Amino acid sequence: MRKSGLTLLIFFLMICATASGQRWKRDREHIFFSMGATAFLGDLGGANNIGKNGPQDLDLSAMRPSLMAGFRYKLLQDVAIRGTLAFGYVSGNDKNTQEIFRNNRNIHFRSTITELSVQGEYYFFSTQREGARYRRLTRSRSNFGFSFNSYVFLGVGGFYYNPEAYFESANYNGSVPADQLPADGWYKLRELKTEGQGYFTTRKEYSPFQLTFPAGIGFSFGITDNLWIGLEVGYRTTFTDYIDDVSTTYVDPAVFSIIHSSNPQNIALAEYFANPTINTLGSNVTAPSQQRGDPNNTDSFVFSMITMHFKMPQARRTYGTRRFR
Repeated sequence: MRKSGLTLLIFFLMICATASGQRWKRDREHIFFSMGATAFLGDLGGANNIGKNGPQDLDLSAMRPSLMAGFRYKLLQDVAIRGTLAFGYVSGNDKNTQEIFRNNRNIHFRSTITELSVQGEYYFFSTQREGARYRRLTRSRSNFGFSFNSYVFLGVGGFYYNPEAYFESANYNGSVPADQLPADGWYKLRELKTEGQGYFTTRKEYSPFQLTFPAGIGFSFGITDNLWIGLEVGYRTTFTDYIDDVSTTYVDPAVFSIIHSSNPQNIALAEYFANPTINTLGSNVTAPSQQRGDPNNTDSFVFSMITMHFKMPQARRTYGTRRFR
């Protein structure tokens, strides 16, 4: 009797363990929506010191809104793959920093960012997983009384950007007569070739489509069995230094009269955006061939998101029935 009871108990525990271990397969598909802020890390703006790489040069006042949506599919209990579509704004403004050389440079920009990517996720801690063995008996969500996931992600994608800046005719001091100046407003920078891109053989025109490598960390809490809310921070490494339209050195403003010879308004815009210095350090600081940006480090950006995850309902198998009379 004892042996039979022990055998039944072991058999029962094995069934429970198998059922619990396979539970994740019923929660494989999720959709998620996120909203938050985008931070830019590049040549413009930054902290109140000489430009540095990474978060230590972050300008919080330049953060802008962002949105994201995606679909997740669990490959294993702790491994998932997801596709995301993200939209955000990035910006930078030298007026926001008290570092004297960058403040004197006085360049600014803004750009939309549209990113499409595929990412792999690894869940390194999950109270839902750890507590699954007790769920059938206690009906609690986990050993801790709530469901909690933490994960890291890494992926690859592409993004579109198109930097622009604001023209103020009152501050223009170039070669174009006042009656031929463009109206005040926001203008696209890429087509103006503010560093002589395409004119000099050593400076190619940059593409508005670029690769990105998303990487980051996220946390989520279970509100119900089907709804999770969390926080995610993702760093985007890129291969371009022109998200802010700044990378190398100043060029002779006479170049713009050649590049835009048939368009006086573009000449004025290129002259203005190429070198809008406030000239507090003397004209030699922003003279042709002087440093305008840092070509040795590419631009990057960060998405900081509040996320909502929804488990997609699973289709139930149905079987036909026969009636006997």
